[in-house]
Amino acid sequence: MVKYQPRINTDILPIILVGLPGAGKTTVARQLAVALGVQVTDTDAEIRRRARATIPEIFAAEGEQGFRDRETRTLRHVLTSPAAAQGVVALGGGAVLREENRRMLTGRLVIHLAAEPATAAAHVGDGTGRPLMRPAGSSSDDEDLLANPMLARMEELHRARHHLYEEVAAHTVSTDGLSPEQITSQILALLRKVEPAGAGAASGQVGEVPTRTPVAVPIGAPDEHGKVRIRVGGARPYHVVIGHELSADVVQGVGKAPGGGAGGVALIHADSVARVARRYEAALTEAGLRTSVIEVPGGEASKNAETLSSLWEALGGAGIGRDGVVVAVGGGATTDLAGMAAATWLRGIPVVQVPTSLLAMVDAAVGGKTGIDTAAGKNLVGAFHSPASVLCDLGSLETLPQAELRAGLGEVVKCGLMADPVIIERVLAAGEELTRWSGSALAELVARSVAVKAGVVGQDLRESGLREVLNYGHTYAHAIETVTHYQWRHGEAVAVGCLYAAEVARGMGMMDDELVRLHREAFASAGLPLAFPQGQGRWEEMVAVMRRDKKVRAGR
Repeated sequence: MVKYQPRINTDILPIILVGLPGAGKTTVARQLAVALGVQVTDTDAEIRRRARATIPEIFAAEGEQGFRDRETRTLRHVLTSPAAAQGVVALGGGAVLREENRRMLTGRLVIHLAAEPATAAAHVGDGTGRPLMRPAGSSSDDEDLLANPMLARMEELHRARHHLYEEVAAHTVSTDGLSPEQITSQILALLRKVEPAGAGAASGQVGEVPTRTPVAVPIGAPDEHGKVRIRVGGARPYHVVIGHELSADVVQGVGKAPGGGAGGVALIHADSVARVARRYEAALTEAGLRTSVIEVPGGEASKNAETLSSLWEALGGAGIGRDGVVVAVGGGATTDLAGMAAATWLRGIPVVQVPTSLLAMVDAAVGGKTGIDTAAGKNLVGAFHSPASVLCDLGSLETLPQAELRAGLGEVVKCGLMADPVIIERVLAAGEELTRWSGSALAELVARSVAVKAGVVGQDLRESGLREVLNYGHTYAHAIETVTHYQWRHGEAVAVGCLYAAEVARGMGMMDDELVRLHREAFASAGLPLAFPQGQGRWEEMVAVMRRDKKVRAGR
């Protein structure tokens, strides 16, 4: 993987890669996105996600014209999507054939990954999954095609498309004889030399600005202990560890935190996970750390000023000093509450988050948001306080009630709709099976969802811009939670909130019918509600709550 991470002006984004099939667009796009700390979008994958079909299936049902229509709609959506338009895009090889698509690429930073036909042909194998890689007009007496039909077809595509790639490209990078890492390095070096459009240079050129912090790390293979580690960047970077049997990781997390727990460890846990907390207490004590156990009621109802005040008293009674550490064990309400206690005790001490619910793993514990609820609304009092580490023990999900697992899937699906089509593919394929605990299926979804969030919060901890995309559906969702006095679980409310936002976007011409349908199918597949019953006077009450939402700016 490329280690060099240049800082670039976000004005140049998106970076769009074009080229023949087999030129390396998808692989290089992923590596570029990792190096730059931005989202990656593959238009072919996005088409598959929206259609819920493979590309050969689309060709068989709709023909090439139907596929190209989908491709144009997808490109338009990607270039207007707040997250995707600030990332790297791998464009399908034939997208440049349509003039409308070429117009959409005008003035953008398009890079042509130029590969000779022989190089590209060697990379696509037998062409499985690529309908247009079948040689046109081949016959049994055509010896060249029979000898190497893939090369012959690639030469046809090269003749038809090469001039179009060059027409739309601001830069060309030859890929022949280079590894994906070498290609990525060349592009990164190129980006350092380019200035943004509108800065006196040609469109599509990029200049270096020292404000960009690349952060996201892709989901790698588990280590020798079966654990996946995802780095969250920013001013105070940390790791999210996903795996089983994490007692040693809790001890290590405390030891690596500022102060190392010398001022004592406050193990704050929800009453429902006392057995798990005792296991961590034993590991911390065995490591020689003075550990005080503080139990709090679980659930959203306890996330209030009264409980927070009691935590301050308990921290004082336990003698937790500036070099002390809070370890939070429980669901999202507990990680929010304990994080808030850590953020405010002695003006801030480290916290190690140990989420035990799916919702907390993929949402609450990652990102540094802490807070409590008030009568005015949810999370209106809080602080940004990045954890020292986040440890997701998947074993805790095995005993999680089905309703809680399902609620956690609300945030998982949201992450998929925002940034990772593979999440949606997995949810649609597995459906209700996900709420009956499949270790491998849920483990992947946890890792992918954490990676989506990590890629955002590492760039914008304090929600001053990009991070607001994570609030998709949350204004309406928080209103549901408030007016029902938290009888609705957060993930359930998020599902309805995302659908509400999607319908509003469709009404404004910002989302097409197909994507709205995908919202419904994905949330329904996870067994989540699709609507919220209003009742007499309920809408007026919800509007009042939404006007107080922390995301409101200038009354809107």
